[in-house]
Amino acid sequence: MEFKKLLLATAIVGAFGLAGCNDEDTSVVVEGDTTTNPPPSEPDDGGDGSAVSSCPEWASALPQQAGVDVCRLPSTIMEDRTLTADTVWFMDGRVTVGNGNLEMSATEGMLANDTPVANVVLTIEPGTEIKGDSGTFANLLITRGSMIMAEGTAEAPIIFSSDDSDYTGSGEWGGLIIQGYGSHNECSDPAVACNVDSEGEAGFAGGYSPDDNSGVLSYVIVTEGGYEFAVGNEINGVSLVGVGAGTTMDHIQVNDNADDGIEFFGGEVNVSHLVLTNNLDDSVDWDEGFQGNLQYVLVKQNPDDGDNGVEADTFGTDAFLSMPVVANATFIASAPNDTIMTLKEGTGGYFINTVMAADNVSIATCVKIDGAEVEQNIVDGTLAFVNTIADCPSFGNDTIAANGTTFQVPAELTASLASGAAEAQLDSPIDWAELQATYSMAPIDMEFLEPTDFIGAVNPDGSDNWYEGWILEGTL
Repeated sequence: MEFKKLLLATAIVGAFGLAGCNDEDTSVVVEGDTTTNPPPSEPDDGGDGSAVSSCPEWASALPQQAGVDVCRLPSTIMEDRTLTADTVWFMDGRVTVGNGNLEMSATEGMLANDTPVANVVLTIEPGTEIKGDSGTFANLLITRGSMIMAEGTAEAPIIFSSDDSDYTGSGEWGGLIIQGYGSHNECSDPAVACNVDSEGEAGFAGGYSPDDNSGVLSYVIVTEGGYEFAVGNEINGVSLVGVGAGTTMDHIQVNDNADDGIEFFGGEVNVSHLVLTNNLDDSVDWDEGFQGNLQYVLVKQNPDDGDNGVEADTFGTDAFLSMPVVANATFIASAPNDTIMTLKEGTGGYFINTVMAADNVSIATCVKIDGAEVEQNIVDGTLAFVNTIADCPSFGNDTIAANGTTFQVPAELTASLASGAAEAQLDSPIDWAELQATYSMAPIDMEFLEPTDFIGAVNPDGSDNWYEGWILEGTL
């Protein structure tokens, strides 16, 4: 599918004198840091006769582009809103949905200042484009208690990008941050309020509700993000902080992000049909007690600057491990890195039916085990690989290789990115109940995970090239 992008930057700068301003003088205070956005100039016709857009009263009208309305989102959304596909929605700073990122009391849903949490729903129609002001911190933040209902389709995915003329180029705007009441290993006593500092200086998140629902992301593309808002500090393409298993996430692409593609900070959210392409740091990252399930994950690292396909740790506290289930994933290393995965700082996890391959680069070791705690997790059965094709000179750990089924063979990726190795086709589908009996600690969600009979993200029989037709053209 070929997407044509509407260029906004020139017209918006012309209309306002300076892009990157909100509806009014606003200050956002997070842990002592105050960011003030100056008031905007009055809109005009852009100097080229462009009509002023028709926008709802809660958004600011910008000049139309090619006859399409362009509306600037406010810095705070405290009532249910819908972003329609007939309009381009512009962010020139952080757009915060709800107030759940403020300090929470010990009662979820009630803030420490005795104000109820606002339960705001942001609905985004299929085919909608949301654009961040290039060269700024622009990002969308969904806070605890609120929901994003971004339900695109294969024919009309929802696209988050910068406002320049294409969909490529990293670090051009911020990203998408979702917070929830899901579990976090810094919060182990329900009698004590859970307030975990969030990614991107976005306030507080986390709680004690593992089934918390932050909404839906389906057929959503996030590209060009990761703006460096402080030295060495960028936003991930998608950051999920304490997001619970009631949230639905499927058919998501994160492309060209300057930091990680997707990062899980605690929580139990499940994700299926995930495409991560050309991200400059790690593609999948988890920390702080993440225990969700991922299935059908297709990763292709940036050929010049990409780091790990997976970088995982527990961090936070040792109240409970990061220990997700990753099934049917294909990690394609394209960068001059010496590993495909780095597992460190006490992480656990279960990798089932996984392909690790190299694309025109020399990878010394598929998996780097960093630290005695991770080694102990292998012994304890809280870290395991089952049915793995490892296309590396060294798998990386003899204990893992001995306890699982590891094939150190060429991946032989086909044009559809399925493995052409004979070992990729299993004799029978994975039996999740049997695996649960073997690995009793694994957080296997049998209602979510499908019992596949192949290794990798794509079925070798060609019956389901699920990523085709909706991701950005040329990214795989």
